[in-house]
Amino acid sequence: MRKLLVLVCVAMIGLANAFAQTYPIRTLVDIQKVPLDSLKVADSLGIGANARWTLQISPLMNDTVTVVVLVTVPPRLITYTAGGRTLAVVDTGVLGTQPWSGILVRLSSDSATADADGFFNIERGDIVKMTGQIQEFPSPNSMNSLTQFAPIPGIQFEILSSGNKLPPPTPKTLADFNIGPNPNGKVMFSTGEPFEGKEVVFTNLTVGPAVNTSRGTFTVSDALGNTMSDYDWSFHFSLGHGGTELIAGDPNYKVPPAGTKIDTIRGYISTSSGGESTRGYRICPLFVGDIVFGKVAPGITTHRRNPVIVSKDSSPIISAKAFKQTFGAAGGSLATVKLVYSVNNGAWQEIVMAATQVTVDSTYKGTIPAQAAGNTVRYFVKVTDSTNQVTMLANSGSLTQYDTSKGFFFYKSLDRSAQKLLSIRDIQYTPYLNGRSPYVGGIDSVGGIVTADTASLRLSPISTGSAGTNAFYIQSTNAPWSGLWLSDTGSVLLKLGLKNGDSIVVAGTVAENFDVTRLERITSSRIVSRNNPLPTPVKMNTDVFGVAAANGNLNAEPYEGMLAQFDSVVLTALSPNFDQPTEYEVNNSSSPILVRRDGRNTYTNDTTAGLIQLKLDTKIKSLMGIIYYNNSRYKVVPRTNADFVGVPLGVKVNREDFLPKQFALDQNYPNPFNPATTIRFSIPTEAKVTLKIYNVLGQEVATLLDNNQSAGTYSVRFDASSLASGMYLYRITAQRVELSTGQFVQVKKMLLVK
Repeated sequence: MRKLLVLVCVAMIGLANAFAQTYPIRTLVDIQKVPLDSLKVADSLGIGANARWTLQISPLMNDTVTVVVLVTVPPRLITYTAGGRTLAVVDTGVLGTQPWSGILVRLSSDSATADADGFFNIERGDIVKMTGQIQEFPSPNSMNSLTQFAPIPGIQFEILSSGNKLPPPTPKTLADFNIGPNPNGKVMFSTGEPFEGKEVVFTNLTVGPAVNTSRGTFTVSDALGNTMSDYDWSFHFSLGHGGTELIAGDPNYKVPPAGTKIDTIRGYISTSSGGESTRGYRICPLFVGDIVFGKVAPGITTHRRNPVIVSKDSSPIISAKAFKQTFGAAGGSLATVKLVYSVNNGAWQEIVMAATQVTVDSTYKGTIPAQAAGNTVRYFVKVTDSTNQVTMLANSGSLTQYDTSKGFFFYKSLDRSAQKLLSIRDIQYTPYLNGRSPYVGGIDSVGGIVTADTASLRLSPISTGSAGTNAFYIQSTNAPWSGLWLSDTGSVLLKLGLKNGDSIVVAGTVAENFDVTRLERITSSRIVSRNNPLPTPVKMNTDVFGVAAANGNLNAEPYEGMLAQFDSVVLTALSPNFDQPTEYEVNNSSSPILVRRDGRNTYTNDTTAGLIQLKLDTKIKSLMGIIYYNNSRYKVVPRTNADFVGVPLGVKVNREDFLPKQFALDQNYPNPFNPATTIRFSIPTEAKVTLKIYNVLGQEVATLLDNNQSAGTYSVRFDASSLASGMYLYRITAQRVELSTGQFVQVKKMLLVK
C-alpha cells in the first residue's frame, strides 16, 4: 500500500510538471480586478467584516494559472516574509501602468528548491513566465488579506527577456487608501484595492508617532489629517523583523522623528495582519532613496512628574529632555522650551522651563503651582527651534504622545488627609483618547472586590507573549471606570489566598501594559472582608467594543477591567486573527467583540482535547467576562463555565449536531499556514479512518489519525513546527467497519509558509 501511495504522489507531481504549460495564461488584471460595486460595499463595512471577505479577494482564488510578468522587485529584498523568497511584479507593456496590474509573488518552498527552479536568477527588469496558485495571505477569510501568487515548486521560472523599462510609481493621496486616523479610520477599498501590490508615490507628508519601535515603523499624515502607516518590507527600512535571511535590518536606518517633513515617499501598497490589522492599507518603501525627507522638528522625550500623585499642597515639578534633531536635514538650535498648563479647562498658561544640564539632550524643568483640592490640571511641553519648527509632548500614549488631539498629561489635586487611598476610578479615568491613566508610575494603595481569582483566570495567558491576561481583577462598583487588573509577579496576592468576593486593599505601582491600565509590582495586600457579593455585570452590546473602537474609545475604555454581560450573542468567527488562534468572535449587534480563552472555562474554538468545541453560528443566551484590550482590539475574557449561559447542549469536540450524508475531505484552513492548520473531514457511518501527511516526494511525515471513528464531522489540528516550508499532501482513507470491501480515499494539497 505504501509503495502504491508513493507512486500516486510521484505521479501527481509528474503530471503537474508535464502539464504546467496547459494552465490558462492570465494577466494580473484578470487575477486582481474586483467589481467596483463590491468594493463600495466593503468601504461601508470596514476591515472587521470577516463574514464579507469575498468582497475584495481575487475572482480566481485558488486557481492555478500561468502569468508573464515584469519583475519590479527582485529576490532577497522583500525580507519580511519567506526569507527573501518574494517578488513584486506587474503586467507587461502598457497594461502594467494601469490599476489592478501588480501582485506579490511569494515562494513557499525552501531556498534549495527555489534555487533549483531558477528563482534566484531573476533580476529587476526581467520578464518572467511562471505558474502558480492564486491565494490570500495570511488567510482568505479576512477583509485585510493580501492577494498573492504562489509559484508551484518544481516548475521552472522562464526568463524571457531582461533589462526592460519599469513603469513609474503612480501618484496617489493618503485619502485614496485611508480617511482619518490610523488605525481605525475609514479604509477605502474602492480606491485602494486597485493598487494592492503596486508602487505608488505620496508627497508633502508629516511623520507621526511610531507604530512598532522594535521594527522601526511609523505613521505619516497629510494636511487633512488622513494617516497611513509604513511597513518594513525591506532590509533598508527596518531595525529587524526576524526574517530568516536578514534579521538585523539596515544598521544605517533611523526611525524618522515625529514632526519630520517628507517631501516624497515611494513604496508598494500592502495590508496589515494580526495585531495591526486595523491599520488597513500600508505603504512599503523598499529601495534606498524611496523616502526624501524635508525639515525635521526638534526632539522632546522622557516626561516625568514629581510627585506623580499630587496633593493639594504640592507643586509638582515637570521635567523632559529636549534636543536638536540630527536626522536628515538637521533642524535649527533650540529656541524655547515651555511648560503649558490649564486648570479646570481654563486658559492655557505658559512657564519657561529651565535647563538643569546643558548637553545634546538637556533636561528641562518647570513647576506647576499648587492647586486647591479637586482642581484638575492638564499640561504639555512645547519646544520650538530657531527655524520655528515645533514639537509638543502631549501625553504618555505609546503612539499618541505628540498628538494633542489624543489628549494631554493631567492630574487631579487630591486632599490626602481625607482620601487615604486612590480609588479605582482615580487610576482608570481619562477624558482623552489615549486611554492612559493619569498616574502611570505612581505608587499607592487601592481597594476593591476580587472579581477574577486563580479559580477564574489562569496564572499565565493561554498564548505566549503579551497577548493575554491573567488573575487577578478587582472592581469597586458597576459604574464606569470601576475595574482594575492586578499583576502579581511577586506572589503577594497568591500567598494571601484570594477568592472572588474578597474585599481587599492592595499597594503597588500604576502601569500600562500594552495599553491596559493595571497595578503591578505589588508590595502589600490585606483582606478587609470575605464572601462579598460581586458587582453586577454591566449589560452591553458587542458593537461598543467592535473593530472601530480604538484604544481609549470613550464608549469602551470606561469598562476596561470590569465585568460585562452580552445577551443573545452568536458566534460569528472561529479564528478571526491568524496570530491569535485561540480567540473567536461573538456578536449581538452591528460589530463583534473578540473572546479570549484565558479563563478556566472548558469552551473552545478549536479541537483542544477535553474541551467543548463551539461551532460557527452557535447561539449563546448570555456571555459574561472581564473586558480586556490588546493588539488594537477590546476583548472579553469569560472566567468559568458559569459565564456561559444557554449554550446548546451536546456540543462535543470534533462532532457536529447532525450526521453527514457522505464521505468528504475539506481543504485545510488556514492555507497557506504557519505553523498549524486544521483538517476537517466527514464520515456518514462508523469507519476505520487513517489521516496522514506526506511531502511532495511521497514520504510520510506524520500520522494524525489511525483508528475507528463513529459517524460525524471531525476537525484535526496539524502542527508543522518541525517541518520545512513547502507543499505537503494530506490523505484520508476511510474503510466502513461493517464492510470488508470498498473505501473512501482522497488526497489534497496544502502549503506551509514560514
